[in-house]
Amino acid sequence: MREALRVAGLGGVVLLLFGLVSYAWTGRFDLWVAVHVASGSVLVAASVALNLARFRRSVAARATRERARAATGALLVVGILVALNVAAARRPLQWDLTESRIHTLSEKSRAVLRGLPAPVEAFAFVAAGSPERARLEPLFARFAAEGGDRFRWRFVDAEADPRLADALGVRREGVVAVRSGERIARSVDGIDRLAEGELAKLVVQVSRTGARVVYLVSGHGEPDASDVESASGAGLLAKVLEEESFTVRPLLLPAAGTIPADAALVLLAGPRKPLDPREVELLRGFARDGGRLLLMLEPGAEPGLDALLADWRIVPGDDLVIDQVVTPFEGTSLGAAPLVSDFPDHAATRGFRENVVVSIARTVSPSDHGGLPGVTARVLARTSPSSWAETAWREALREGRVGLDDADRPGPVPIAVAAEAEGGKGRVVAIGDADFAMNARLGSYFNREFLVNLAQWLTGAEDLIVEPPRGLRASRLDLSDADTRNLFRFCVLLLPEALLIVGLAVGWRRRTL
Repeated sequence: MREALRVAGLGGVVLLLFGLVSYAWTGRFDLWVAVHVASGSVLVAASVALNLARFRRSVAARATRERARAATGALLVVGILVALNVAAARRPLQWDLTESRIHTLSEKSRAVLRGLPAPVEAFAFVAAGSPERARLEPLFARFAAEGGDRFRWRFVDAEADPRLADALGVRREGVVAVRSGERIARSVDGIDRLAEGELAKLVVQVSRTGARVVYLVSGHGEPDASDVESASGAGLLAKVLEEESFTVRPLLLPAAGTIPADAALVLLAGPRKPLDPREVELLRGFARDGGRLLLMLEPGAEPGLDALLADWRIVPGDDLVIDQVVTPFEGTSLGAAPLVSDFPDHAATRGFRENVVVSIARTVSPSDHGGLPGVTARVLARTSPSSWAETAWREALREGRVGLDDADRPGPVPIAVAAEAEGGKGRVVAIGDADFAMNARLGSYFNREFLVNLAQWLTGAEDLIVEPPRGLRASRLDLSDADTRNLFRFCVLLLPEALLIVGLAVGWRRRTL
């Protein structure tokens, strides 16, 4: 009987130990833990009480004390390891050691998430089993960690949940929809291109209140904003702006008689006829009072905007930009559709390193003098060094021959200028081309992104200008021979060496007692 109780006591120790380990691992003192701890404690107490004399003799024995010390030391080590693992599981710490910190949200994204005025939900429509889920999950997890209870997300299989897809206006896989209240924003590009900046922009779009109205001026031969079929139409331009949460409306200045009060931006794209002086004065007053203008000026057109452009220190050139064009299998030739890839540092083109293609463009330059007080004008985009501004361009087009001479302006030449009043109260952007934003060209290269960046900057939404994703760059840690030797000694030799020394010391101490 006594031997059975002794075995039961050992069993009680096992139950008690596993109950405590379960509590340490799960952090919950539930029924499982309670049963283990209670039954283990009862068995241990009963075994000790009924074998008290034997227990006292065993405790008093030297061998028992040695085993108890060894067991206590082992349990202490195990306890420390368990505690460290539990702490690491509950409060994980990460260090982003990549050179461009690709695993860390930018300060802009963190500010957006910390300042969310209302809960935001993100739905990633990615089929189950798609490798894109593994790529996107860390990105969403970082947003959720920063946004707290205000940002929630989940993957959605559109085939398994078609009602949610319909409610969010999603018609295909590979789309991220973000919702806050009644506002919904959806990614435009493929999900394989979704990066931190695009996701942050979607969050801002649904969390920002207030309409942003863009008025497209008409009546002077401007492209039709409802035409999405012809190459020269501006239907895609209007559609792109609407995808960016702008409200696009036409504006017939002679009939309106004034600029609407809700105008966040007035866009004048390639007028072929001059504006009436009264219309020009309306635009001048609008910009002078803090309004925002986007002007697209075709070569040879005289829209009568000289006074307006002079107010903002912008000088359009009477020329045509010529550049080398490389055609596959035909080599290099001269053309009037130069690629633009030089974007000086500016908030409107922050981090923009892509190519934009223009067609039949003129130069637009900033001026250092004149204009309204406090206005500054800066170059937004320049052509390549191989280009130039052809001054005798009308003869060149008529004769079909062109060449750089002393009267021409050598490249690189500016084709876009951004002007801003002091304190950002008024902003004007002038571009020496309108074709780049029309149906035939808007989808070429990064014309669309360039246009959207300009609209966002003009309307004061710099936080919606998406920076290019931070990419991986090969990097390595160079170790010298001495570094390699020291790393090997500390990682491989030091711990077992220390344990052996401590073991020898303990053995020597026991022999001397």
